[in-house]
Order: sequence, then C-alpha cells, then structure tokens
Amino acid sequence: MKTILETFKLMKNLPIAKTIQINSNSDLNKIPFPYYMKVSLSVHKLEKKAVVKIDNLDSANKEYLRLKKEFPNVPIIIQELISGTEMIIGLKDDAVFDKLLLIGFGGTNAEVIKDVQFRANPSKDEISKALTQLKLYPVLFKRKKHAIDKFVDLAYEVSKLNLKELDLNPVILNEKGAFIVDARSN
Repeated sequence: MKTILETFKLMKNLPIAKTIQINSNSDLNKIPFPYYMKVSLSVHKLEKKAVVKIDNLDSANKEYLRLKKEFPNVPIIIQELISGTEMIIGLKDDAVFDKLLLIGFGGTNAEVIKDVQFRANPSKDEISKALTQLKLYPVLFKRKKHAIDKFVDLAYEVSKLNLKELDLNPVILNEKGAFIVDARSN
C-alpha cells in the first residue's frame, strides 16, 4: 500500500483537502487551527490513534512529539478540517467486470453501515442513480444542502484512474463540494 501522500500525488487534479507534510515543530502553524494531524500510513488511523484534531499550538506540539515517537520514520501531515457528510469512493480491479467503482457512506461507519453501491465503468448518470439507491440517501440528502453533482464528478473521475485499487475514505461532501481527506492505493 502507498502512503496517503503518495496516493495524493496520483490524484493531483482532484479536490484534495489542503495537506502539508510537516518536518518539525516550526511547520505546525502552516494551516490555520483547527486542523487534523495524522500519520501518512495506510492504517486504520482512529484505531491506532494516528489521527488527532488539533485546536491550538500547544496541543499541536504535544501530538506531533507523540506521533513521531509512536510512528518513527513515518511522515506526519497536517490537513485542513472540512465539515460535512463522510462518504466513500473506491476502485477495484475485478476479473469479471474489469474495474468496479464503489460509492457510499463512509468514515468510521463504512464497515458498520455498509451502505454502498457498486458499478462497472459507470457514466455520470449511473453514478447519480447509484447514489439515490443508497439506504441513507433520503435521510441525509433531503435535509442538508450538498453539492451532489461535485461528488458525482469526483466519483466519475476516480473511475477513470488507472489504478488497481483505491480507497478514498472519507470524502467529505458539503455544500461547497466533495473533498478527499484520506486515501489508500496499491
């Protein structure tokens, strides 16, 4: 698996949350607070306590030292905090269908809720239709303003990437757009 930063480089034209690799304490204020600090590894970061919300410089210094100690020789990144609905977009090579696109509700509940749809080489219309077939679609998308078209555009662009496997979780969807905040790829 590639690191987050390596995977982000493969998707340079897609909407990625502002992310900076930090190399020392002097880099901790390059993004306004609050932000997330995390290790650039393809691990379940919440379980490993490898992602932390940072509100001020004191907590940034403390968490930076902790992460450097617990994850030596691993890049540490800081990333803008974006609010919205956590979604997932995935891509997987399939022996029968060539490439499968996965879309659904993501974040920490992706494995619990399992509210996802799969499509083989979909058009934008097919992705839009798949979104409406998610169980939670009526609950979340009828109460909030979301840039659903931006999510559809992002999912479509992801489906065209030349990657064997990709997991974008979460993609934060809000009224301004769909923003990738974490990624894993092979």
